[in-house]
Amino acid sequence: MATPTTEIQDHFPLDSVARCLEGFETPEAPFDPNGDWEQAYGIYSLGRGCLRVGGLHIRRHKAGRKRAVVRLDCARDLPGNCRQKVTAEIECRADPLATPTAWTFTSQIQDDSGQPIEHTPLAKSATGKKREIVIADDTQSRRIPVAAPYTLNWALFDAVQRLPREAFDPIQFTMLDHFDQVKPNQTLSYRKSAEVMLGRKRVQQHHYEQLEKGRIRKTTWALDGGRPARLHAYDHLGDGVLPWVYWVDDAGRLLFAVGGIEAYLLDRREEDGHGS
Repeated sequence: MATPTTEIQDHFPLDSVARCLEGFETPEAPFDPNGDWEQAYGIYSLGRGCLRVGGLHIRRHKAGRKRAVVRLDCARDLPGNCRQKVTAEIECRADPLATPTAWTFTSQIQDDSGQPIEHTPLAKSATGKKREIVIADDTQSRRIPVAAPYTLNWALFDAVQRLPREAFDPIQFTMLDHFDQVKPNQTLSYRKSAEVMLGRKRVQQHHYEQLEKGRIRKTTWALDGGRPARLHAYDHLGDGVLPWVYWVDDAGRLLFAVGGIEAYLLDRREEDGHGS
């Protein structure tokens, strides 16, 4: 029996970004989640009518058969015409959680002229071991006990692309949120697969209604166009985090990540991936 085609609005929480996905073009290029790839995402605030507030650019390079390096650049608008910029380089294992073994990251908040605001620049490095993480900056280092398995929230953007596109035993892990905030009791699991119509656009439709003394023209809005895509969804739940749902295509390419009132949507416009 053929799988029925559904609409974005049929799938929570994907329905919350339906307006942002009008005209979305499904990538056609071949994709190998285990190889070298580069992806750009727009960051959207769902609490402000699906407003774009920044961008994320990720590059993955293989570093041997069982390792990879993930580099990311993230820029996000803040109140007061400020912007936060984050860069990171993460050395990962090519396992189901993209377990990080070492990483460096920088963060700064810029004013409306693009200059760093005093006291906001931050630079740290970290090394992951079996039972602890060592995090250091220019002045000190600290050891954080962490129960294995563990990963970073950013590493999940890589990890979910290599998960089975079918039911599997949920993965239990500890997460380091934003590089150094330990959050235990996390779970990554398969939610479902579905054939979803992507790329529809709202169009005006006109029709006439005959009345006793003439006819009137009525205008309505409807969705038109688009094409179906096979999507697979994964849930991320845990202590101290909002629920996240990751949506990948049949090749494993991460298309959408939605959590709370925030969403990361694959952006075909390369220049926007840097949050410019």
